Amino acid sequence: MELNNIDGTLLIKAYNTTLYKGMKLEDLKETVFYKEKYVSFRDVETGYFWYYFDSLDLNKYKIVISICVFGDSLEQIYLNTWSDNDAKTWDDWTEKKEMEVFERNNSFMRELSGEKGKKKNTPYPQWSVSYDWGTLWSVYDPRSASSFAGLSYRKD
Repeated sequence: MELNNIDGTLLIKAYNTTLYKGMKLEDLKETVFYKEKYVSFRDVETGYFWYYFDSLDLNKYKIVISICVFGDSLEQIYLNTWSDNDAKTWDDWTEKKEMEVFERNNSFMRELSGEKGKKKNTPYPQWSVSYDWGTLWSVYDPRSASSFAGLSYRKD
């Protein structure tokens, strides 16, 4: 997987697929990635739709991709790391384990971007790099007890 830091395109090499800001849903559905990895979608009834895909093995990371489409245009991509050691139930969940997910997400994002990024702890732990096209980010949200990472494109 390669991120173009100039324009924010994301190349998924193993599937010869490039994701980009404003990509039309019909174009996404024609990609090898979509055809081979699509799992499901969710309509959040606000004009936003989330498309979920099976995990990818990228070097030392397993990545789960979710794509946010507004109307019929790609707007955001979640790139979450996953491990067999991650909590699978609330009985198995601890904040320490979730912070490990957060740090692993940060590590993946640093490798993807080639940037050190900025990390801060308030109001909650987060990491980010800003570009002209948008932001690459990672966050631990204690309210939802979850860690997320992705890239968000600027709205024009």
